Parts: sequence; structure tokens; C-alpha cells
Amino acid sequence: MVEQVGKVLTNVGLASVGLAALAAEQMGKAGKCLVEKGAIAVEEGKKYSAQIQKRCQEEAKRRREEQFDRQVCQMNAQQREELRRRLAELDQLERDISGADFAPEEDDTVAF
Repeated sequence: MVEQVGKVLTNVGLASVGLAALAAEQMGKAGKCLVEKGAIAVEEGKKYSAQIQKRCQEEAKRRREEQFDRQVCQMNAQQREELRRRLAELDQLERDISGADFAPEEDDTVAF
């Protein structure tokens, strides 16, 4: 009888060790699977985020253009002419800046 109790206890102990080993093995597999799924989810999230950002930028641009169109349509002829004149000035200023040479000349150097 004592031998049978000892054998049962031994079997219970071995079963416990086997269960722990099996659980560790399954946890390793599950962990690997979770890591892979997580990596996929992160990549999908990045793509989705980029799509949303692009849509938001496009929507913002569309709204700015609509607002600009509304403002221009509300202008009278004199205001539109003033806008054209100011835009021409800005265009000229941009051409002047892009054509300017900002490199210092030899006599512009300062001696210390």
C-alpha cells in the first residue's frame, strides 16, 4: 500500500513537471505567435496612420481652396485688382531673391 501511495505521488509529481514543461513550451509558441501578430499590427497601423494623415491633408487643402474661392468671389473689382498688383509684387520679390548673389565679396570680409 505504501508502495502504491509512493507510486501515485511520484506520478503526480512527474505529471506536474510534465504539465509545467508543456505549459512553458506552449507559452513559447504563443509568445512567438503574439510577437508576430504584434509586428503585423504595428505595420498595418503605420499604413493606416499614413492613409489617414494623407486624407486629412487633402481635406484641409480642399477646405483652404474653398475658403479662398469664397473670399475671392466676395471681392469687388477694385479689391481683385489690388490682389493682382500685390501678387505681381510678390512674384517680382521672389525673382529678385532667387537671382540675388548672397556670397560675400573679398573686400566684405572682416579681419579680426
